[in-house]
Amino acid sequence: MAVATRISTAALRYARALAELAEEAGAVDAVEQDLETLAAALAEAADFSRFIASPLFGGEVQRRVMDALLDALGAHDLTRRFIHTLIANRRLALLPEAIAAWRRLRAERRGELSVEAVTAAPMTAAQRKKLAAALKTALKREVDIVNSVNPDIIGGLVLRVGSRMVDASVRQRLNALKGVLKGV
Repeated sequence: MAVATRISTAALRYARALAELAEEAGAVDAVEQDLETLAAALAEAADFSRFIASPLFGGEVQRRVMDALLDALGAHDLTRRFIHTLIANRRLALLPEAIAAWRRLRAERRGELSVEAVTAAPMTAAQRKKLAAALKTALKREVDIVNSVNPDIIGGLVLRVGSRMVDASVRQRLNALKGVLKGV
């Protein structure tokens, strides 16, 4: 499942509200762990991702499925209420974006620069570590890498840091080669 590369205003509002409530309740770490577990489930289970995104399931079905999952995770009550709010507002499909927004907010709070790395397949821990070290050296700041998956780029990666983008994907290189060949 491709994690959202752009964060909508609505997802950012939900994430901000959750962050404020988590800070007030002293539950930031617990909520963060719950959201990271949900993000991993979304990345690994295509059926779960389709369920989240599908408008075909009513609120009651979404609530039962999510409650079963949250029970299995031992999720914090605040995480559960957050998911219930998304369901009640028919916004469960925003969950991946809201998780990305949460990550960005937490990175900013820690003084880190949030960097999105779009790859054709999920990055391994070793790849993330190597990329983080290179970016830390280049940007002279701690970085938080959010990995999005987009198989259309074929290989390589696309980095987004704020409004800057570096496209080192195979797709971009093939498009450049196609342009050169057309000019011949």
